[in-house]
Amino acid sequence: MYRRELLGAGSVDKISYISSVVDDAEIFKYVIIALIVHVNELERIGVINSDAAGRIRNALRDIWRGGYEPGKLGGYEDAHEYIEAELIRRLGSIGGWVGIGRSRNDHVATAIRLRLRRALLDLILTTLRLREIALNKAVEEYDKLIIGSTHRQPAQVTTLGHYMLYLDDLSRDFLDELMHAYELVNRSPLGSGPLAGTMVGIDRFREAAELGFDGVVDNTIYATGSRYFIISAASTIVNYLVEVGRFINNLEMWLMPQLSYVNADPSHLATSSIMPHKRNPATLEVFRARIGEAVGHLMAMYSILRPVESGYQLDLQELTRHMWSIVKIALEGLLIFMDFINSIKVNEDGIKESLGKYVVTAAEYAETIAMKEGRPFRDVYNEVARELRSGVKVGLDVNESLMKPVHGSSNPRQVIDDARTRLNEVRELMTRVNSMVSRLNEIENKLLTTN
Repeated sequence: MYRRELLGAGSVDKISYISSVVDDAEIFKYVIIALIVHVNELERIGVINSDAAGRIRNALRDIWRGGYEPGKLGGYEDAHEYIEAELIRRLGSIGGWVGIGRSRNDHVATAIRLRLRRALLDLILTTLRLREIALNKAVEEYDKLIIGSTHRQPAQVTTLGHYMLYLDDLSRDFLDELMHAYELVNRSPLGSGPLAGTMVGIDRFREAAELGFDGVVDNTIYATGSRYFIISAASTIVNYLVEVGRFINNLEMWLMPQLSYVNADPSHLATSSIMPHKRNPATLEVFRARIGEAVGHLMAMYSILRPVESGYQLDLQELTRHMWSIVKIALEGLLIFMDFINSIKVNEDGIKESLGKYVVTAAEYAETIAMKEGRPFRDVYNEVARELRSGVKVGLDVNESLMKPVHGSSNPRQVIDDARTRLNEVRELMTRVNSMVSRLNEIENKLLTTN
């Protein structure tokens, strides 16, 4: 529709090659919402009359209710062109009023932000549920021994509860960054036009408020041509997934029969087609592989963005699908991961067997002797090392070694108190985020249903 007067009819194969109609399924709803708000603003400032505005809004809502079938839209470059063409087909030339004061550049950026802020809220709530499960597990297993490792060697005795607080610390930091990413995303580019603005006197702040944004992206070049808000969100999510993948490595190691530190729900395991004794941690393996895919999607995003000038180019269209892939990997994988965490129990027999094999409280013993006898630590350290070298097992009592006074240590009393405090923090934030979701639901429902 856009090209015919200047360039003539295009060939279907080339239009299909550059088309984003399939990827636009993710943002179709939000393109409609952005157009409705645009029509509202055109009506408010007197560019179109109330009758035309009402007819266009009703037609937009009918298009939304009719659904989106990308497979039937081979002749269109994107959802924006399809919707405008459909408005003109239904309403005649009146439908063409939606083209004034707007560009696909500012509208696609708006739709992406509307879709992405919902995805971030979904991910925030999912991570909060993961935190809740990890913290409840910390309360439940606060004193259940785990032999922690460094360099994949037995290092110190701690507890499963202590490891759950490690996972919670990671998830809490991720949530802080995710909330910041949400604030970055939740600003409106609508009304910026293609690059330098539009001759139509649109009130961008009023449009932003109607869409539930916290404000506007000030500079119109940045509003339409930058994808910093996407790459920032994507990198935050992938960074977290990579760290979760490291924790998966611990879980997989603890499940090895050679250690057998934890037991997991059999629904997360698979067996071999030929070896009937195998108990493979299948769900963890697949999630870990998909984390690798997420890293690949992020690298693709960097590669797409790097050579593009400051302004819109069609390269940016190819960027967005990688964002949705990363979000999908995170949401699906974290649901599996939290279910796995919820199912694990310490295998006390496996821990006991390892404690009989390995010296893992020698550091605590050396520190205790140095303080008790007033001797330099390195002297005691060397003495303990010589005894260990000669085959004498030297170490502090396991339970005594847990009772460290240092904040954040394996001390079971600290673990359970900290977990309970953090649970209150999680529930408060969950209430706040659910309220944010409800507000967006109200805004979207009002725009899509009000006549």
